[in-house]
Amino acid sequence: MEGAALREILAVSEFLGLGRRFAEIEGWISDIEGYVLYRLARDGEGEGAIVEIGSWMGKSTAWLAAGSLARKREPVHAVDTFEGSAEHQDMGVLREAGTTFHRFTENLTRVGVFDHVKPRVATSLEAAAGWDGRPIRLLFIDGDHAYDAVKADLEAWLPFVAPGGYVVFDDVIDAFPGVQQLFAEATAETGPLKRLMGVAKIWVTRKKGA
Repeated sequence: MEGAALREILAVSEFLGLGRRFAEIEGWISDIEGYVLYRLARDGEGEGAIVEIGSWMGKSTAWLAAGSLARKREPVHAVDTFEGSAEHQDMGVLREAGTTFHRFTENLTRVGVFDHVKPRVATSLEAAAGWDGRPIRLLFIDGDHAYDAVKADLEAWLPFVAPGGYVVFDDVIDAFPGVQQLFAEATAETGPLKRLMGVAKIWVTRKKGA
């Protein structure tokens, strides 16, 4: 047994090892979803920045940063207010500190990727307004899940995504109809994005025009 089969075994071993490494970071992204982000950050075509909208306590950030770091590629720009959404306000960490930023920092430091992350403590629209114009090769959208908010995130950041760049949406599921609606519109025949694949609750797309 050699060649492709061995590479598949090594990929499974890598996936399991990363899952164990990040298991203690709080968050809702599954290991297989995280591994998709890892591989896009590590192996995705194109040059440019990686931007994450919605970081919470750093689970998806860790997968992205580890992937990019594995190839010595770009750091991850992690955009979040770190104040949680309305449904999170009863969580202990927010009642005690009013922010998750300290847990985000601690988690990423513990798993060895914090130095490859550039936190931006701001709303998505504030961060987009202050973006320096450099092209983005990978955009991960996991902020406010209301339709208007997801639409605003995409409209604010898509102009910076390079043609052929990846745009990944989290929570494209029935529980979040706003995300589903925006995703359907953005990937329609006349929309700006082309669907590539869905894995669990995330969808990977590419910006048209490459």
